[in-house]
Amino acid sequence: MISGPGLWPILETAALGLAYALFALVFIKFREPSTAGRVKAPKIVAAGIVLQSLSYSAAWTLRRPRLEVAARQSLGLVITLVLVSSVLAFASVALTAWAKKTLGRQWGLAARVVDGHKLVTAGPFRFVRHPLYLGMAGLLLATVLGLSSLFGAALAFLLFAPGTIVRIHAEENLLKETFGAEFEDYRRRVSGFIPRPAKKN
Repeated sequence: MISGPGLWPILETAALGLAYALFALVFIKFREPSTAGRVKAPKIVAAGIVLQSLSYSAAWTLRRPRLEVAARQSLGLVITLVLVSSVLAFASVALTAWAKKTLGRQWGLAARVVDGHKLVTAGPFRFVRHPLYLGMAGLLLATVLGLSSLFGAALAFLLFAPGTIVRIHAEENLLKETFGAEFEDYRRRVSGFIPRPAKKN
């Protein structure tokens, strides 16, 4: 029978597994009817998506040994990591779902501008320009805290950072080309990735 510190990593894996299942559900169950894309992002965005996917794989597969966790960390520290990681994971999924729902028909796996596209500044977009990527980063951080070795954590973020930068750059270029001064004003007022109080006009 597994007990004490050895039980908590198992619970953590189960909690993260559930969070990832809900994360996938956000993009399946709440998928809006497709709308024909008028302008699409450059093909390099696909490389960004691949890098982000590999970062999650690294965080999951390059784990710290369970016995090492049990032997070297106090039960209090193990429980704290599990709780913080689990809360962060589910909060990140909730943020992602909120952002996806706010975008509605305009959301796409890769950046695009569709017919009738509007600049979305409601919901979580009031606080940060890229809440979807913030949610994804939070889920990755939760995974790293709960499961990853130091090498796994480092590799995960080394993959995630450039992948996310590529996608953000492509999306912002599209929005700038489409909305011009309206987007520039939004970008001036609202932080890109780290929430902060919005600047006033």
